[in-house]
Amino acid sequence: LLRGGIAERGGVRVGHRIIEINNQSVVAVPHEKIVNLLATSVGEILMKTMPTSMFRLLTGQENPIYI
Repeated sequence: LLRGGIAERGGVRVGHRIIEINNQSVVAVPHEKIVNLLATSVGEILMKTMPTSMFRLLTGQENPIYI
């Protein structure tokens, strides 16, 4: 991300995971395909993101730690 760039102004943050592009799930899509999809998109792009830590908890990749 570039500080002050389009993505940052749109709410994308370092540590967030893109989960949807234009209402299409990209959860299981390889990184390279997501990059290509974004690079070849024309016009407005709608993205849904979530913090990677939340994504890992929701997908069972990580267990919560209680203190």
